[in-house]
Amino acid sequence: MKNIFALLFLFVSMSVFAQEAPSPLAVVNSRMDAYNRHDLTAFLKNYAEDVQVFTYPNIPLGKPGKSHMQSIFEPMFKEAKVSVKIVQQIPQGRYVINHEIVNYAGKEQKYVSIYEVENGLIKTVQFIRE
Repeated sequence: MKNIFALLFLFVSMSVFAQEAPSPLAVVNSRMDAYNRHDLTAFLKNYAEDVQVFTYPNIPLGKPGKSHMQSIFEPMFKEAKVSVKIVQQIPQGRYVINHEIVNYAGKEQKYVSIYEVENGLIKTVQFIRE
């Protein structure tokens, strides 16, 4: 009888602690929601520590890492004059391809953005601009 209780406890414990990482689409949408709320902490939680951002296909945009991203987005979020609208999304495995319109201080910019998500965090972003 003790073995049955021990086995049951082990099974319940494993199922409680074995949480799956969110889908790539859920991670990207969480990023978009935080962006529109100007919530820097929630925004950065979606990124890997060593995230890299590129102009498509492989031209680095600044330094890798969350701290560089924070230095870019923190002033924009404090101004609260930035928002993003998702026109279309295509999830494909660990990638999410977005057609986005970013509005900053009344000026719109269209992007195609390719987000690579690993282990529930955005690892790379590639922007294709007009």
